[in-house]
Amino acid sequence: MYYRSFSGYLRERFGQKVFRVSLDAGFTCPNRNGTYGLHGCAYCSPEGSWNERGECTPLLEQVRMRKKAAWNRYGASKFIAYFQAFTNTYAPAGRLKEVYDSVVLKDKEFVGLAIGTRPDCIDREKLELIESYRKLGLMVWIEYGLQTSNNHTLKLINRGHTAEDFSRTVLLTKEYDILVSTHVIIGLPGECRKENLETARFLSELPIDGIKIHNLNIVEGTRIAEMYRSGMVHPVSLEEFAQRVVDFLEHTNPQVVVDRLVAETKPALLIEPKWSLNKQAALQAIIREFRKRNSFQGRFFYKSAI
Repeated sequence: MYYRSFSGYLRERFGQKVFRVSLDAGFTCPNRNGTYGLHGCAYCSPEGSWNERGECTPLLEQVRMRKKAAWNRYGASKFIAYFQAFTNTYAPAGRLKEVYDSVVLKDKEFVGLAIGTRPDCIDREKLELIESYRKLGLMVWIEYGLQTSNNHTLKLINRGHTAEDFSRTVLLTKEYDILVSTHVIIGLPGECRKENLETARFLSELPIDGIKIHNLNIVEGTRIAEMYRSGMVHPVSLEEFAQRVVDFLEHTNPQVVVDRLVAETKPALLIEPKWSLNKQAALQAIIREFRKRNSFQGRFFYKSAI
């Protein structure tokens, strides 16, 4: 295989296919409610990194519906509770415990817990809480958004934190028995292959366990859409995206699990790139690039780490 896939990792660990149940627990984001800012990250849609808001649907009803859909379609019997929408540690630890407990402690079909959050919304009290689910036998992941290691770009896209903030948070988290994944975006304004490789090398020096690579989707209602219309953002072609993904993975630790390679969004809201609407075609383009180079994840990792 050209890269270490998350689905393959789950099969190794659990002996069968495991399905994520994406959940919206009604959290918000400090980059939207005025703590750090009001408008969110430049690329982030009103749904908050998710294609459908579930805030009007009670949490346990979301669980029931999505588990049923996975069971009907795939015969699924093991699940990961994935708190995905917005910042899922942005509340007091007591409130977080109530939310997490309500899902994973009442349903034995859940074998894992995954929490999407920001690197500036975590502390030891919350990490101790999250680690407690590992002690109960669950696989536990925290997903931190980085997007890029370039601080100039982070400021431009209004992330509200630095690469150094991210690094400190990863090192703090790895003091606990918690798996760490990170999100990066290829195609951010002002970035090319050089900046992508710098991000890959930055991550190669940190003890991360997983990665999600996104193409930059230009979505209606975002600051990125405004920048696109003013000529500040130029969509990356599928061919170039595939080349950059392979560049990135060649410098990625071969033990890191690759959880995503293509970002999806609502077709009605997508401005560019249109090729991202065909996920399978995009994945095949990445595989073709690996084959063309006779390459694989981690090919240059040890050189990156020197």
